[in-house]
Amino acid sequence: MRTRPVDRVIVFDSVHPLARNNRCFDEANEYAGCGYAILVRLAREAQRRGLQVMTSDVYQEMRVPSPNDVCLADMVSSYTDEILKSGVRPAICMSLESPLVAKRFFHKIARYSGRFHHSYQFSGTKERLVGTGTVFHPLVFPMETRVPMAPKAWEERDYLVVVNSNKRASFVGMGSLKEVARSAVSQTYSAMLKATDPWMRSREIYVDRIEAIRYFSTCRDFSLYGTGWDGSIWGFGPSYHRAALRVFKGTIPPDVRRKREVMNGFKFALCFENCAFPGYVTEKIFDCFLAGCIPIYFGAPNICDIVPNRAFIDYRRFDSYADLDAFLRGMTRREASVYMDASREFLASAAFDRLTVDHFVNDILGVMEKEFA
Repeated sequence: MRTRPVDRVIVFDSVHPLARNNRCFDEANEYAGCGYAILVRLAREAQRRGLQVMTSDVYQEMRVPSPNDVCLADMVSSYTDEILKSGVRPAICMSLESPLVAKRFFHKIARYSGRFHHSYQFSGTKERLVGTGTVFHPLVFPMETRVPMAPKAWEERDYLVVVNSNKRASFVGMGSLKEVARSAVSQTYSAMLKATDPWMRSREIYVDRIEAIRYFSTCRDFSLYGTGWDGSIWGFGPSYHRAALRVFKGTIPPDVRRKREVMNGFKFALCFENCAFPGYVTEKIFDCFLAGCIPIYFGAPNICDIVPNRAFIDYRRFDSYADLDAFLRGMTRREASVYMDASREFLASAAFDRLTVDHFVNDILGVMEKEFA
């Protein structure tokens, strides 16, 4: 059993693999993956304020839990109910995941997030949290830096890049009966949700991304990076896999800075979210700004409420990939500079302040300190 280190404890509750034994707070992981900087800096700033942050499993090993402690939940985990039943205050529930990935959580968001005093969620979820008593905070994926890379000369860059993993690679090769049964149950549950919940019918843009890869695979100046592309693309025929292999240039280490270094060598990047849901804006478009390439964005329908429209190319303007291709290839350096200047101005603006990890961390800890008071 562990003993209590301080009087004011924040319990971080999450299903993330690193959210065990306090590993997610290790400073060695700050840039090791997308969003990791949030928890590393949260623990660092909390310590500076005289607070202690610990993961759910570590907290449950303590001899003396206290009803004065508070919970910061990343959606829900197997620990959530037990932690809250022990008297820990339900301070904040947040989510950075897509509704089409975290189906159960979003379908029951009023029950899961509504019981917390504060909810940090994508703006589209607000309607279902009305009346729960939770204080709603619209959330956009926070970035660990706002400092862009030095841009390369326009003429020295390659044409177009996609940096994404093959999300459907994990569905391939499910040979055991247990895996097949689990997949069948999951698909049945998904079908039920689609039939009853309009959120689960949000457009799955991942399909559009695969179609885009297939179209641009005939272009020698198009590149694909990521993990899982050496395997099949579940739900798509062999021609899609062959198309991806033609343009696949390799994997990139999970360090978020390495991803931007690769993107820095391109004029444009296809920046498609996993689904179209109000407020669901991930790191993808911001990575483009930081890397100095121009994003072709497809995702949140209200993206212009968050990002200036002059800083990106809206994919919805085009009737086909051929039209998009012609537009991109016809762009002059002067026309491109308008987009790039706008993105750099946005990164330096007050509007971007609220999109940084440091702002997010300080906001969360400000809420926590009021919970302790």
